Amino acid sequence: MPTEEVRGHAAPGLDETETRFRNMANASPVLLWMAGADGMCTFFNQTWLTFTGRPLEEEWGVGWAENVHYEDFERCMNTYVSAFNSRAEFEMEYRLRRADGAYRWILDRGAPRHTLEGVFAGYIGSCVDITERRLLEEHLRNSVRARDEFLSVASHELGTPLTSLRLQVETFQRFMDRQPRDNALVPLVEARLTAIDEQVLRLTRLVKTLLDVSAIAQGSLPLSPEPIDLSDLVQRVVTRLDQMALKAACPVIVETPGPVHGVWDLGRTEQVVTNLLSNAFKYGAGKPVDIQVTEGASSARVRVVDRGIGIPLDKQSLIFERFERAAPITQYGGFGLGLWISRRAVEEMGGAIRVESQPGAGARFEIELPLRA
Repeated sequence: MPTEEVRGHAAPGLDETETRFRNMANASPVLLWMAGADGMCTFFNQTWLTFTGRPLEEEWGVGWAENVHYEDFERCMNTYVSAFNSRAEFEMEYRLRRADGAYRWILDRGAPRHTLEGVFAGYIGSCVDITERRLLEEHLRNSVRARDEFLSVASHELGTPLTSLRLQVETFQRFMDRQPRDNALVPLVEARLTAIDEQVLRLTRLVKTLLDVSAIAQGSLPLSPEPIDLSDLVQRVVTRLDQMALKAACPVIVETPGPVHGVWDLGRTEQVVTNLLSNAFKYGAGKPVDIQVTEGASSARVRVVDRGIGIPLDKQSLIFERFERAAPITQYGGFGLGLWISRRAVEEMGGAIRVESQPGAGARFEIELPLRA
C-alpha cells in the first residue's frame, strides 16, 4: 500500500478535522470562539450566535466587541490585547448583550493554540454565563455589610449601659468596704457583687470583640502607638487576671528581664496578652502557666506556655482564623475570635504570632513585636 494511502487511513484530513471540531463546538452548551494569530476572531459556535442573536458575519474580527457593555469595554479589550501580545492564557469577566437586549455577566477564558510545528496560531476560548453567581455575590456582600453595620451599632449601644452598670457596681463595692466586718451579710453581698462584676466584665469583653470584628471588616484595627514597658504591662495583666487564674487552679510563673521598652498600642498589646493567658487558663486548667518576656536587638517577645490539652498540627494554622477552634465548642465556649483578633492586632503593629504544640503536651504561644510598631 502506498505511503500516502496509509497516511490517509491513519488520520482524517484537515477539512474533516475542522468539520468534526465545528460540529462538536456547535453542540457545546458553552459559548466558544477562536481567533487567528492577528487577534481577529474567525469562529463562533452556534451557542454564541444564538446568545447574541447576531449572524456570524457581524461577529467576525472584532465585531463581537460591539455587544460588550460600554463600562467593561476598555478593560475587556486591554486584557484581550495584552494576552495576545504575551501569548498568555487569560481570564476576564464582562457584560455581554444577549439577543433580548439584556446584559449578562460572562466569564471568558482564552488559551493560546499552536500548529503541529509549534507556531502560534491564535487563541481558543470559552465563555460561561455567571450572572446568577454575580448576583448572589452582590447579595452576600450586602448582607455582610448590613451585618457589620448592625454589629457596630449594637456594640456601641450595649457599651453605654455596661459602662454605667460597672460604675454602679464599683460604687456599691466601695460602700460595702466601709461596712462593719462583723455584719454577717457583708461577705454574702460582696460575693454577689464580685459575681456581678465578673459577668459585667465578660459582657464588656464580648462587646469589645464585636467592635473589633466590625473594625476589621472595615479594613483594619485602629492603633494608637505610645511608649510602653512590656514587662510592666505583662505584670499588670497577670494581676488583673489573678481571680481567673485562681478559679482555673493555674499558678502563673512570670519571668522578665526588667524593663523592656517599645512603642506599641497599649490597648491592643494588653488585649493580645489577655487573650493568650485566658486561653492558657481555659485549656490548661489545673496546671501551671508560664509567661516570659524577652528582648532582642530590634524586637521583643512574649511567650505564654500552658500544659493543657495541646493543639493538633493540622489545626495550628487554622486557630488564627475567624471562628476556628481546635477544641469542641461543647466543652470549651467562646466565639472562636480571640486568636484571630490577636493575630490581626499583632500584624497591624508589624509583628507576628505563632504557636508550637502537641496534643496532650500543652501549647507555647509567642508574639514578636518590633520595638517600634
